[in-house]
Amino acid sequence: MNEKYRVAIIGSGPSGFFSADHLLRLQPACEVDMYERFLDPFGLVRKGVAPDNPNIRNISKAFDMIASNSRFRYFGNVDIGVDITIDELKNYYDAVILACGMETSQRLGIPGEDLPGCYTASSIVGWYNCHPVYSALDVKLDGERAVIIGMGNVALDVARILTRPISELSKTDISNNAIKVLEESKIKEIYIVGRRGPAQARFKENELQAMEEVGDTDIIINPSELELNETSKEEIKKNPSLQRMVDFFYKFSNNTIKKKRQIYFIFLRSPIRILGKGRVEGIMFEKNKLEGGVNQQKTVGTGIIEKIDCDYVISSIGYKGNRFPGLPYDENKGIIPNKDGRVVKGNEVIPGVYVTGWIKRGPVGLIGHNKPDSLETVKNLLEDLPLLPKRIHDSRGDIIELLKSKNIIFITYDDWKKIDNSEIERGKFLGKIRNRFCSSEEMLKIISKEE
Repeated sequence: MNEKYRVAIIGSGPSGFFSADHLLRLQPACEVDMYERFLDPFGLVRKGVAPDNPNIRNISKAFDMIASNSRFRYFGNVDIGVDITIDELKNYYDAVILACGMETSQRLGIPGEDLPGCYTASSIVGWYNCHPVYSALDVKLDGERAVIIGMGNVALDVARILTRPISELSKTDISNNAIKVLEESKIKEIYIVGRRGPAQARFKENELQAMEEVGDTDIIINPSELELNETSKEEIKKNPSLQRMVDFFYKFSNNTIKKKRQIYFIFLRSPIRILGKGRVEGIMFEKNKLEGGVNQQKTVGTGIIEKIDCDYVISSIGYKGNRFPGLPYDENKGIIPNKDGRVVKGNEVIPGVYVTGWIKRGPVGLIGHNKPDSLETVKNLLEDLPLLPKRIHDSRGDIIELLKSKNIIFITYDDWKKIDNSEIERGKFLGKIRNRFCSSEEMLKIISKEE
């Protein structure tokens, strides 16, 4: 069969690259174009993973292999939904996969949230990872105590980076701006606070273990925080991974204050108000209890109010996806409604539009979970492909003409590799893994020098 199929993938993170890999392997007649609104690819692998965890970033080498396929093209610096609409894109492709993740942090929704000194975890992560949107964030760490709201791995990442010695961070690819601020940081204490109990925390055991490796920092838990109700004990019995996580908590509860900095874990507290005149000065919590059956427990306020004096509040309570004009959106879950990856509006499937990754299922799972998730979407797409409406444009070069007609400055994967190699070379002079560019202007200059 000589017919060529063309699929556009929106987003260049793990779910996008895994989808491209499945398409290229399973359908030899398929050509894939990947669109990324920033110049640099890899999504959370580059802009979300903590810089002190370089092994996870190495997955980008596998993405390089996928990108080397002659049936794959990369269009960086093209914002689908802004520069080009989904409907426009469908004129050039047989199907479109949205693999754009979740970029917007959930808000706490409490008074005082907009005071100076309040940050979202995504903005802090973007700040130290050279995210173009957040790299210039005005972060001042001249106070001694920060409170992080949330019990997921991102909360641990932020706590680690804010307390890890500069001698360790300076060897990573952390942004130069963040290093300067962290060198002068006066932070001594970080409180990680969750609304549910120890058995309901979302940490991975290896992430908790990594907390012990942070130099000159004590991990402290008051033993009273680990008093479990009978239902939580039942949950732990049925989940070995959960048992290992709670075992780490018990281990931490034996620690005493000996070092320069401390990270405290506090459970069963819901934030109700952030205090301060002109900037953050404290936060009020209501103490909770848990009610309900195994794996169905809900928090119930007890009416007991507590206050923690602090200089910063960082919310890390989850993410929601961005809207796309013309496509449905689930306000509660922050995802695009779908059935096994097929986008649906009401009970009707929207032909030729698919989702994968967090925008499909919500912000759950590790990077590896995106591989089977994307396979499900791709298999359904390939099943539908012969029956989908045919694209209007047949030439593979037509989309390039459209981009040029709109004066969109896009980059190819070869262009990205020039930027990539330049960052690595710059890093060698500083003894770092790489010295990253934090702005599109810097990246585009590298490309123009090579031409």
